[in-house]
Amino acid sequence: MTDERWLDEDAGPIVPAYLLTRGRTVPASEAIDLIAVIITSGGLAPPSGLGPEHLIILQKCTRPTRLVDVAAELNLPIGVVRVLVGDLHEQQLVQVESPPPAPDATVLLEVITGLKAL
Repeated sequence: MTDERWLDEDAGPIVPAYLLTRGRTVPASEAIDLIAVIITSGGLAPPSGLGPEHLIILQKCTRPTRLVDVAAELNLPIGVVRVLVGDLHEQQLVQVESPPPAPDATVLLEVITGLKAL
């Protein structure tokens, strides 16, 4: 008997997202920020054994792409994409550039004061 929960008439079999990461919830390398920029490392051929989602990420990130945009394009939960990108980062197939730190409140207040003075 076929389990109807994992079958979609139009799309075929549906794989739960947590299976893509083998149940892992933490990236293999470091924590990856939502707005971190992901870019494929130049010229390295992907090793065999990567899943189709890994390969799609490598294709999409030939140009700098934010992690949230990758998740949106893949239509996968951000936690799953973090783990998949972490796998690629650990294998040095992608670079992860963290966003710059936010300016402190005093700098922002000085900017607002300067704008008001204009």
